[in-house]
Amino acid sequence: MTLTAPGYTPRAFSALRALMVLVAMAGTTGIAPTNARGATITVAGLITVDADDGASFKAGDTFTYSFTFDDQTVDTATETFNARFNAGVSAFSLTPGGANVGTWNPSVGTFTVAPVNNFALNANGDGITLQVAGSGLPAINGNPFLDVGLSFGFGGVRDFVDSGSGESFAQVVGVSPLNFSTAAWAFAEFRNNQFQSPSLATTVNPVPEPAGLTLAAGAVAGLACGGYSMFRCRRTR
Repeated sequence: MTLTAPGYTPRAFSALRALMVLVAMAGTTGIAPTNARGATITVAGLITVDADDGASFKAGDTFTYSFTFDDQTVDTATETFNARFNAGVSAFSLTPGGANVGTWNPSVGTFTVAPVNNFALNANGDGITLQVAGSGLPAINGNPFLDVGLSFGFGGVRDFVDSGSGESFAQVVGVSPLNFSTAAWAFAEFRNNQFQSPSLATTVNPVPEPAGLTLAAGAVAGLACGGYSMFRCRRTR
């Protein structure tokens, strides 16, 4: 069926329909997220100490974390419930807040990446765990530093599917790039070698809207503003 309106040609409405298809694709699948080449993802957020924990941590101390990884990294585990991507993490940082009262300062040390100790996906629980060790990190309340752990739960948000080794991170989680700010929960630990950690609250920074969706929305806005004059040019005489 051909869409028509009094005084205008079908060609103008064909152009409009094509644009609306573009918008629908951007809104449902995401032009940027479906990039077949995969994505380098940076996840960042804030960790806040909930309660005093010795001299190392005081309630209200904050730490800004950030890590970067390639979601085309291939799973090295053979299990179908535990996918590992340790080599995919290329950067990790943990920066203390300027107003911190506790003595623990990770800025004096270096975190070890590519590979990290553990970067794993649990397909049964739809969770992601990152554990990063390092050198030169200060002791935590008198005991040597062990690692920083970050966990993100996607249960009820995404359904991870792990069929064994050889799949990329993007294939297991089912999307590229994965938006970590959609996680149902986030959890952090700063552990010493006695597996002790202060009580911490964790947030994930929001991720900007995909570029494809923004461009499509801009095109619609342009059509709304200039469409009338375009259709007038095609008025049937």
